[in-house]
Parts: sequence; C-alpha cells; structure tokens
Amino acid sequence: MPTVYITIPDNPGLTELYNKELYLDAMISIDGNGVVDDLEPTAVSIKGRGNSTWNYAKKPYRLKFDKKIAICGLAKAKSYALIANYIDCTLMRNAVALKMGQLLNMPFTNHCQPIRVYFNGIFKGAYFITEKIGITGASVDIDEESGILFEMDTNFDEAYKFTSMYYSLPMMVKDPDLSEIAELKGVTPESLLSTWGDDFTEFERKVYMGEDLSTSLDMESLVNYMLVYNVCGNREPAWPKSVYLYKASLDDVYHFGPIWDFDWGFTYNDGVENQVATLPLLETFQYEQFGGPFLKTICSRPEFRTLYQQKFDNFKQNLLPALLEYMDEYADEIEPSAIENGVVWAPEAGRTEGSFHFRENVEKLKQWIADRIEYISNHPNFGLYN
Repeated sequence: MPTVYITIPDNPGLTELYNKELYLDAMISIDGNGVVDDLEPTAVSIKGRGNSTWNYAKKPYRLKFDKKIAICGLAKAKSYALIANYIDCTLMRNAVALKMGQLLNMPFTNHCQPIRVYFNGIFKGAYFITEKIGITGASVDIDEESGILFEMDTNFDEAYKFTSMYYSLPMMVKDPDLSEIAELKGVTPESLLSTWGDDFTEFERKVYMGEDLSTSLDMESLVNYMLVYNVCGNREPAWPKSVYLYKASLDDVYHFGPIWDFDWGFTYNDGVENQVATLPLLETFQYEQFGGPFLKTICSRPEFRTLYQQKFDNFKQNLLPALLEYMDEYADEIEPSAIENGVVWAPEAGRTEGSFHFRENVEKLKQWIADRIEYISNHPNFGLYN
C-alpha cells in the first residue's frame, strides 16, 4: 500500500485540520511501495473538504499544487481529493461505484488509488486519493470558456446558483468560475448565469411538459447514471445531493455525470448500517425532496425504460462478474490497511461499525449487492420508484 506523508512545517504540532476553507502550506512525500511512483518532498497546499463527511472524526482532505503533477498513478492535475471513507466499514463502497462507472464506459469517471496517510507524523488511517471533480483535463475534459458543469445539491453553497423553475432544484455552477470567464468575454458573471439558467430552464420545461428530449438530453448518460446509483442503493439523487451534469457548449445536450459520493449507499443509508436492499431509489421518505420528482418524470418515459432494461440486463450478464472480481482484488489489496484503520478508528455508535472486521464486512457488501440486483430484476419499475 502506498503511504502518503503530509507535514505542516509552520505548525509541526498540529494534529488535525479544523478548517475546510483555509489552505495551509504543507509538504507531501509518497512511498509508493512498488505500487505507484515515489514522490520526494514537494510543496503543496492542504485544507479540509466535504459536506457531511467533514463533520466526522476522520477528516477528508484536499490537496492543491502550484502546477499540474501526476501522483499515485493518476493523471496530471493541480488538485486531488483524499477520501476518508470513515463510515464505510469496507472502505470500498466508493471504489466499487467508480468501477461500475468505468465498466459502463461513463465519460470522466474518477479513478482511485488506496493509500495510507500520515499527517504531521500521526497515522490517520486508510484513505484513497482521487481526482477533484471540475472542468479539467483530469476530470470533466471540456472547454471551460464554452461549457458548464452544474451540481444539484441542497447544500446550495457555491457562488453562482439558482433554484429551478419547475422542480425547485438547487442548481449550482460547479465549474467554471463565472467571474473569470465573464472577464475573458467582456460580460458580467450574472449575465452568464442568466444564460445558463435559461438554458437549463428550457430543458426542465421539456421534462415537465413531457416533450421530446432528444435535442436536450443524452439519455444514455442518464440511464448509466441511474443504473449505478440504483445498484449501489445511493438515494442522494432524490434530494438531490452531489448530482453533476454538464454541457460542452450551449449547442450541446445535457450529460449526467460524473458519479460521485457513495458513502451513503449499499449497506449504509438513512444514517444506519445494515440497511435493507429493497428501498426504491427515488421515493420521498422522511423529508421533502426535489430531485426525486424530476428524475422520476424522466425515468418513467418509455425510451428511458427500454434502454434501462437493455443496460441492466447487460450489466447482470456481462459486467457484474468483472465487478465482483475487482472487489476481490481490491479487498486483497487493502485488507491489512483496513484492519489497521479499524484499530485507529474504532466503531462509533450510531455512525460506523469500523473496518476492523474487514472480511466479514466485504462478504456482507457482496451479499447486499446480490440482493439489490434481485430486487431490481423483479421490480416493475426497476426499483427506481413505486
């Protein structure tokens, strides 16, 4: 397992980051352990990251370099995310979901490399490193001067955002920075936001009115997107939370993706471990949700259902064996660090069972996936909605 060492030269006694807004100057080095290339001590900036995950005891981090650099076998980039997987007793739910996206050939799906992390000499446990989602060559590789990456998220915490007209969706501009693009184009950020807002409103109107979507939506991207979230039981699109979609230009159609954030999924949902595999994905449960009605409207269309059935059948027959093989290989790779992580991060009542009983947890995850696929196979609406 590669080991990443992060130090804060100006504060060597710091035991943890307590701010996800402020970058600190740091040094990073990597012992690749024959898995990835080593990295000699290199300057980097570090801060906390995440929404709900930032409130957990084991903190996720964001790294930012002055220039693009390739580390841990990933493509060159300036920014990377270190995912803590604190509530994941298998440490592999996110990795499994990303592998599904790759097997489905979903564009711009993240990659991940499991690592061990030391912060100022303190062992922080097992993490994985992955690309930061954004409009970059290492993530959503489109032209930032002409394209857009939207995020639907109830946190509603980006600089440029609006609430959609027909479904009250919390729409945020994840990338690019509209103030920078506006300066290049000689316009105002507000005018750019208005242009893109009007464009999304027209797409949303067609959904609401039941009109043809062929010139507005890449339906295959949504089918693949919903297939991953459905098999993984990640119900965050129903809120919505961390739902990304992009257009390369105003003349392009909307594409759903990249997929992201599967801490709340599989065996863990609604804040509890050992969740059943038979919950419909898009139904409203305890709280009012806006993504569910929007997505359900599209998912009930005949063209969606036909393509979804084809994709799901192909997944079961041809891709599931490869996914299960990947899970076995990934488990073999991370087992020592998962047990080590379980010693450092003990179970926390009502939040996580810890990763110490790793193999037992992995088998439970595999059985849950089998049960979920059986549920989807026998459900009249593929387990998406009642």
